[in-house]
Amino acid sequence: MSDQRKGLTLRAVGLGLLIVVLIDVWATYVELYSRASRLTMDHFPIALFAVLLVLLSLNSVLRKFRLSELSRSELLVILAIGFVGAKMPVDGVAGYLLGTISSFYYFATPENQWSEFYHPYLPAWLVPQGADAIWRHFFEGVGAERGIPWMMWALPLLWWATFIGATFWVSTCIIVVLRKQWVEHERLAFPLAAVASRMLADPGEEGGFPSLMRNLLFWVGIGISSILFFWQILSWFYPGLPLGDFFPWISQFQFWRGSRSVVINPFQFFTLGFAYFAPVEVLFSVWFFYLVNVGEGAIFSRIGYGLTEAGNDQYCSTPPSLAWQGLGAMGFMVLWGIWIARRHLKDVFRKAVDPGCEVDDSGEIISYRTAVWGGLLGLAYMFAWLHQSGMEYRTTLLFLTGSFIIYIGMARIVAESGVPYTWGSVSAQSFVMNALGTTGMSGYGMASLLLSYSLIDYVRGFLMPPMAHVARFGDMMGGGRRRLLLAVGVGAGVSLVASFIYTLGLAYSNGAYNTYGWPPFFGGDPKGVFSNTLSKVRNPFPTDWARILNAGAGAVAMGALTFLRSRLLWWRIHPIGFVTSSMINTNFLAVPFFIGWGVKSIILRMGGARLYRRGMPLFIGLMVGYVAGVCLCSVLDMLYFPAQGHVVHTW
Repeated sequence: MSDQRKGLTLRAVGLGLLIVVLIDVWATYVELYSRASRLTMDHFPIALFAVLLVLLSLNSVLRKFRLSELSRSELLVILAIGFVGAKMPVDGVAGYLLGTISSFYYFATPENQWSEFYHPYLPAWLVPQGADAIWRHFFEGVGAERGIPWMMWALPLLWWATFIGATFWVSTCIIVVLRKQWVEHERLAFPLAAVASRMLADPGEEGGFPSLMRNLLFWVGIGISSILFFWQILSWFYPGLPLGDFFPWISQFQFWRGSRSVVINPFQFFTLGFAYFAPVEVLFSVWFFYLVNVGEGAIFSRIGYGLTEAGNDQYCSTPPSLAWQGLGAMGFMVLWGIWIARRHLKDVFRKAVDPGCEVDDSGEIISYRTAVWGGLLGLAYMFAWLHQSGMEYRTTLLFLTGSFIIYIGMARIVAESGVPYTWGSVSAQSFVMNALGTTGMSGYGMASLLLSYSLIDYVRGFLMPPMAHVARFGDMMGGGRRRLLLAVGVGAGVSLVASFIYTLGLAYSNGAYNTYGWPPFFGGDPKGVFSNTLSKVRNPFPTDWARILNAGAGAVAMGALTFLRSRLLWWRIHPIGFVTSSMINTNFLAVPFFIGWGVKSIILRMGGARLYRRGMPLFIGLMVGYVAGVCLCSVLDMLYFPAQGHVVHTW
């Protein structure tokens, strides 16, 4: 049996399910209880990368003793399951969701008036109902011996799970429709998948993992990053050592008074490693437009231009003028991508209507017919679910439109640039509130929009970026693509259930209010969002045309940049950086991408593609050493520094 056909084996799926449960427990404990690093917030999760290293090392041992090792395709199956499954714990789903729906009653006081403005509009099928004593049990750990009241949680979590499942399904359908356009027509780089591909290369190939381990540059990369972690760990036990705080080593400075602070983080080797696998033009674009954004913000500050705080955006970048500019740029990028894919989309819909036509969809994880009609059914369910939760029809339509623009935009940004972290400049909730205004929203509509913050991972693209890579892994597998989606879906479900169970267990044992987490899921974060939304209820405002116009200006600027790139051969500035420039996490990406651009440009100019391939082991080694250091630190925090860990990795 060929390697391609034995990819989706029972042991690969079983191991993948076991791994996502392990990641759920590990990441939840480390972040909420040990107060240490964030292991799953990356689009290529640190925890999953570490598991991949263990599996590759195990393969080397199995190969040495001539035992049955995991094939390349089996490892791709495990990665596919892990990419989606790792989105469920902590700040992916479980943390925000449980923190939001549990806060309505416990933090309600006569002063904040939540019982008057929120409680009458909360649907019982989405928010657990309980007396004050029951919520003290959850938040304070009082009476932990009583166990978890599963009946109180079962119905709300089940309904939330159906919405998450529908989101997973619709995201999959959209990716299937777009995959060929992105991979074969536009040839996006998929740097995250490219790193995985190099690490999973067959043993006999140049650059395969065993050969990689014999490469001096690989060990140089590991040495550079790991020795810094080793020194940092020593400083924990021997505080007198100088220069002990390398990770995360962050310095900030401003070019001008009032400008956006530039973050200097030279030891972000994880980001640097992925940057090496991204196109040079994209790397230049990210850091160049970030500096343009910084300068633009400084000019706005100097002349006194800015948006009023009427909209009071939540989960958005600052300043609001640049954040809304970024939203408009992303909207144009997504719509332009659909326009240039029109011929391919026409073929997709032809195949959906006439399965017997000549359009070939055998390379997809589901057929085009299933993707189109199944995706529409999934969207209909999401629309009905949101409407039943209290949203008015126009609010629901606008919310889903904004959400899927962010979904598709984030998936494309990650696939094209390899940024391991993304954060939309404006959330779908803020987009809806400012586009419609709050004067015409009912109490049920505002409460429903507030409940949607339970899945605020929307601003990172939620399940769309990992599903784009699942489809890419399907390409790399060859055979067994159609069964891959079932395995990934089961993995997502198992991970979601495990995350709910373990997070609730920690909360009832130790008190949810005593957990850490960043942002604080069971404390400051929900309270801040609830109070902010209540101020909009008390002080309603109409459509914020200033924000809409800023978004329009961003769309026009993005259109101009796209036109220049597509029409002028000498114009080499990629427009994608204009979209990422307004995102808050670009503060942490700009310097590693600048270093990656400089190094890769020099390497390509000096030795071309051959020297570039020879340099890959160094950057993979930097990533391996970094991941090993983060994981070692998290283990030491669990063993020696309970509830007072060290955050060595954020983004």
